Amino acid sequence: LPSNIGSTINSFYKENPFKGAFLTCSIKGCSADMVAQFIASKREHREEEDRRMQELEDHPFHTMVKKATRGGELSSELEGRHKFNIDWSRSLVFILYGGLYQGMAQEFIYNRVLPILGTGTDMKTVARKVAVDMGFISPLICIPTAYIIKGFLIGNTFVQSLANYVDDVVNKGLVFKNWSIFVPVQCITFSIIPEHFRVSFVACISFFWMIILSSILSG
Repeated sequence: LPSNIGSTINSFYKENPFKGAFLTCSIKGCSADMVAQFIASKREHREEEDRRMQELEDHPFHTMVKKATRGGELSSELEGRHKFNIDWSRSLVFILYGGLYQGMAQEFIYNRVLPILGTGTDMKTVARKVAVDMGFISPLICIPTAYIIKGFLIGNTFVQSLANYVDDVVNKGLVFKNWSIFVPVQCITFSIIPEHFRVSFVACISFFWMIILSSILSG
């Protein structure tokens, strides 16, 4: 049974490269954004609790309040239960970005465009592909696309979206964070991974990158 499942998956990705890429990367993008939203929500909830507790402690009648609440039961009430509300418009950004760009567009780039630089897996060919991907495609096409899609959904102009991207590159080290993950990953992608699994392999690794990117985009 496991071998049959593996064979079915292998056949699907070979025969439907663009469908497979869209399906894999849209699910991955949405899932990574959900994780990033949950982490941010927990952090904001904790900061709000700390702020409210500090206000209580700074109150001139803090001692009286504490006694009146039987040794600080009010503090426990202030902690409350964390409520996580999903920002679906933000998740839609990552469904589209994941499926359309990281899925379908990168399937075309990896297996239709970059083979122009060579079809082998020797060191020089791999180095050329990684250099083009990391030096041109990623900083000038891949990451800006996420900012443009988000800007479109929230009403920003094209120029505003690009300005936000440049600001995050300059002030948050966005491109360097991308390189620190994907330079080694892409060396593996273009040297070891079969063509029809390259996008899916990168999708698995980039799950963690999408969490980082989602967190930066929400700032």
